[in-house]
Amino acid sequence: MASQGPERDGNDAGHLLNKPSSSETQPLLDPRTSTASHHSGESATKQLTARHAFAVLVTLQIGSGIFASPSQVDSNVPSPGAALLVWALGGLLSWAGAASFAELGAAIPLNGGMQAYLAYVYGDTMAFLMAWIYIMAAKPAAMAIQSIVIAESIGSISSSPTAAWVLKLVAALTFVAMVLVNSINTRVTIRLSESFTGIKLMTVFLVVIAGLVAVIAHLVNPKSSLSGGEDWHSKNWFSTRPTFYEGHTIDWTSMSTWDRYGHYSAAIYGGLWAFDGWDNANVVASEIRNPGQALPKAIKAAMIVVLGSYELVNLAYYILLPWSTVSSSDAVAVVALGSAFGRWAGILMSILVAVSCAGSITSNVFVVGRLTVAASERQYLPAILGERGLPWRQSQATIQCDDPGIDSQANGIAVQNQDKLSRFDAPIWANVLALVLTLVYILTGSFRTLLTFASMAMWVFYISTVLGLLILRRREPALHRPYKPAVTLPAIFVVSGTFILLRSAIFAPVQAGVLACLLIIGTSISKLRTR
Repeated sequence: MASQGPERDGNDAGHLLNKPSSSETQPLLDPRTSTASHHSGESATKQLTARHAFAVLVTLQIGSGIFASPSQVDSNVPSPGAALLVWALGGLLSWAGAASFAELGAAIPLNGGMQAYLAYVYGDTMAFLMAWIYIMAAKPAAMAIQSIVIAESIGSISSSPTAAWVLKLVAALTFVAMVLVNSINTRVTIRLSESFTGIKLMTVFLVVIAGLVAVIAHLVNPKSSLSGGEDWHSKNWFSTRPTFYEGHTIDWTSMSTWDRYGHYSAAIYGGLWAFDGWDNANVVASEIRNPGQALPKAIKAAMIVVLGSYELVNLAYYILLPWSTVSSSDAVAVVALGSAFGRWAGILMSILVAVSCAGSITSNVFVVGRLTVAASERQYLPAILGERGLPWRQSQATIQCDDPGIDSQANGIAVQNQDKLSRFDAPIWANVLALVLTLVYILTGSFRTLLTFASMAMWVFYISTVLGLLILRRREPALHRPYKPAVTLPAIFVVSGTFILLRSAIFAPVQAGVLACLLIIGTSISKLRTR
């Protein structure tokens, strides 16, 4: 895959060139590679088949969100049936987004993914804004959410309610520990991330099996203690009932249509948060063999599996729990298994959910750290944020090694010391920045406010990228597109996403205001730098 970026000025659309772009427009981060080198003009061999692409897309999407975000969805809709429809809508929107990103990945084989497409269509300022928002808002807020879910999962094991400040303290300490672990070196981070993937998939499977066991137990003996809650077989799944949201009960019968749209928008964001990962379809598109035929099959199969899995998991939650409990707990998976199968089942699920969230934190620490380093190298952020490892110790080893007055044996020892020290190659100061920002979000926000905030921050750029696809179809109709879905998919994505984003901004003005301020600050920094 080519590592070139599009050379652009402030107004011209620009075209793909056969030479590397300037540092002004080069993407800040290639999400597909970390320690691998980026050789200009060197194309990567297409290695993925439809089966491989399917596995990648499924693995990227199934994560920690499905264990926590059901409460965000359930509390913002009037019935369990409506919640399942919201999950389906989130899956279909993600499907449309994945297909759109896949077209961009196949047509514009640039390192950097979404950021590269934004630079190609809109220019450097938009690409910088994406990096800025992801460093300052999206990724720290996401890691704060995952830390809070770990704390909530641990706290839900207790038979008595845990104080809010205790949960925040646990979340903060958890994140500090994760940053320390991920600040050793790149190899440790990658190994941790890989090991967590299987645990995520196993946890989803266990929840579905638990729901199936409860249904079978009820059919065999309606009075069985394993048959879960009673609501699932005694109430209408689409009947309106009060829900619990942000400390108060919602009365849906007296709510206006406009307010309902606001709650539904928040619910959809909860579902979309769980589906997040579909945006990596661009990576699959650029490395798959025969993308015109294989890619549609991979995306279709992956989205069916993920959407089906999420519907089954949510069905299991509603089967295992009283319906009023789903909206009141941010650790619904732990509460569900503990309620249906006893304390030890809850403890096991708490461990699995905590490990799954730890895996997501690991991935986010890795990405935001490298993104921060790349931004500092381009002087978007202070240079110190680009330093890796322990610079004062490494510089000492280098001085010893380069001193001509040192004999060869001493030189050899110095080289060995430098090799050992170079193993600490994690971006320490970038991780410190992520640590500080995330702790601020943990201490000042709640799970649901942060989820809306992080989703809004990401969807600003998802919508902009897919809108860019539509712009390119008109601006560059001759551009070779090995995979080209029907125009209705990106159009529906842009229209639906824009409506949800705008309504959410009105529904959550504080989060929208913070995001707007960050966008204004980022734009100002970018403009000042280019003067």
